[in-house]
Amino acid sequence: ANQMAQQILGLNRNEIGFVSPGWQNVRLDGSPLPTEEFPVPLTISSGMPMYDYEIGMIAPGQETVYISVNTAPICDEDNTIISVIATFMDVTHRRKVIQQKDEFISVASHELRTPVTSLKASLQLLDRIKMEPDVVLMPTLIDQANKSLNKVSVLIDDLLNSTKLTEGQLHLKKKSFNLAQLVRDVSQQVLAAGTHQIAVEGNLDTEVYADADKVDQVLVNLFNNAMKYAPESRSIVAGISREDGFARISVTDKGPGIPAEKLPHLFDRYFRVDLNGLQYSGLGLGLYICAQIIKRHNGTIGVESVVGEGSTFWFTLPLVSIE
Repeated sequence: ANQMAQQILGLNRNEIGFVSPGWQNVRLDGSPLPTEEFPVPLTISSGMPMYDYEIGMIAPGQETVYISVNTAPICDEDNTIISVIATFMDVTHRRKVIQQKDEFISVASHELRTPVTSLKASLQLLDRIKMEPDVVLMPTLIDQANKSLNKVSVLIDDLLNSTKLTEGQLHLKKKSFNLAQLVRDVSQQVLAAGTHQIAVEGNLDTEVYADADKVDQVLVNLFNNAMKYAPESRSIVAGISREDGFARISVTDKGPGIPAEKLPHLFDRYFRVDLNGLQYSGLGLGLYICAQIIKRHNGTIGVESVVGEGSTFWFTLPLVSIE
């Protein structure tokens, strides 16, 4: 076993030959891998080489390491297998990406199915009453159909924006504008449901140099999250301040707060928060997109939260004076 093998397995040369009983080998689905399915025994029994044979290996107290194994039998002059040579490489990252993709497809399918099913039901009812229109029922069905279409539109926009960010195709159209006015405009937009109040405080004359449409998108996401994850917190505070040539915008709620162990992952792609055992709708792209937009502005984004007290999401944008 060379140095790389020792590094991948987390064992020294002597330990590799005498793996402790606590070490587990597993299939890709997580089930135990029988000895007869190990790469070397399979090669011996079949007499055939193996290519890119993936298995998982779990050391006591450690996370699963996935390896891709290639083997080849070594035969004597009588074509009898006398040994097997094996090489392997760490493919843990590749396996996690595949798992993320599979999970995302499952979540996306579910999230799209819900509004599409609702839309289909509304249209079917409209079709049934088209010959004898019901002046009370028709507006309700049309409203439900529009809401379902809006949900589908949001999901598709998230997918497209995520793809643009990944491929570096997000272009900014920067201009100078008053930040407080944009915050007020966005707050009126998201408060159409009338369930919350948003107060705008701080340096209300702050001018920034940024893409107003993209900042609008970030604010909509943060306000919507505050209302979704903190429904009992009727008051949301949007704060504006200035720090070292940047404007700092914060959105604070008095909701349940977010556990500390989840905070480092909130801006990860596909990460979805579950609070109190509840899994909220969404593709896990909203905060990731926000973070990438702010990053493209050379700003920073972050979160502070205490369980039982609430959360503050914040981001920074360059002031006009430094551009």
